[in-house]
Amino acid sequence: MRIIQIRKWNLAALLTVVTLILNGCGSQNQSKKDTDSPKIKVTTAIKKKHKSQVNTKKSIVLWDTTKDNQLESFIDQWAPTMKQSYVKYDGTNSLKTSTGTSYPDDLSKVTVEGTTTSIGLSKDGSGSNSYNVVAMYNYNGTVPPLPNHITYFFAFHNGQPIVLVDQSRDGTPNLTETENTKVKSGFADIVAGKKVSVDNDTQSESDNKESAQLTTDPKMIGIMVYQLTGSDITNITDLLGVYISGGKYWIGTGTSVSNIGFTIDGQTVTYYTKKYNDETEKDDLIPNNIRLSDLENKYYSTNDQKQTIQSVAGKMPAIQSDQN
Repeated sequence: MRIIQIRKWNLAALLTVVTLILNGCGSQNQSKKDTDSPKIKVTTAIKKKHKSQVNTKKSIVLWDTTKDNQLESFIDQWAPTMKQSYVKYDGTNSLKTSTGTSYPDDLSKVTVEGTTTSIGLSKDGSGSNSYNVVAMYNYNGTVPPLPNHITYFFAFHNGQPIVLVDQSRDGTPNLTETENTKVKSGFADIVAGKKVSVDNDTQSESDNKESAQLTTDPKMIGIMVYQLTGSDITNITDLLGVYISGGKYWIGTGTSVSNIGFTIDGQTVTYYTKKYNDETEKDDLIPNNIRLSDLENKYYSTNDQKQTIQSVAGKMPAIQSDQN
């Protein structure tokens, strides 16, 4: 009887041990399941996604003091290659041009590409204006025709960098996008955080379009105007001449039909085309404006063009005036 009781006790103990072992395995499995639970992974993914969204929402600074200093350094290097010296708007003292305009005082009066628009100063490139100006530089020319100036406006338009230039001598100042490739690319690189430098050895003619030292000889300008109106100078180079009448320059071969009138006002050339009136049988003159830099770019940019125009101008007689 005692042996049977011992055996029952051993069996009970054995069952208890087995139960404990099974419970232990179950706990481990459950622990493992908890460890491998996708809930933690989902939480991590959400945290990562949230962090990514926060980084994406960080605002990008278009302009700051560092970039402003880089632009000043760039202008200081670039200006001597153009034989010019620029004065920077310091935020306090107005930039005064030799033609009488003053910036930013007259900034509200200007047009951009011939259109009235909102333009104003901005510290960081943002703002409610169509053009938000972050920096201004002015050069007052010393080469005739005087007075003349070149004023650059470094700005942001729809969040994109743009460089505007004013060379107006009278009337409403009209700002246009600069044609100087070095100035445009230099500003864009600075905005993008790229390193920018000036290579003095690679200054090209196309980068000099806004130099104040443009052609001033009425004969040479007249030849370019003559070609612009569709006239061929190939076989009449020895016949062309320029004279002054009625406050205009006239270029032609001596006949009223061939003569083209034009005036020069700083960087603007106005040429006159004829419109015939059938009723009066008299011709009316229609004024047309073109920038001198655009005229040169079309007819006085290559070496061959320069040689041709200089040769023709050299054969012309002295300019005569009907007032002499």
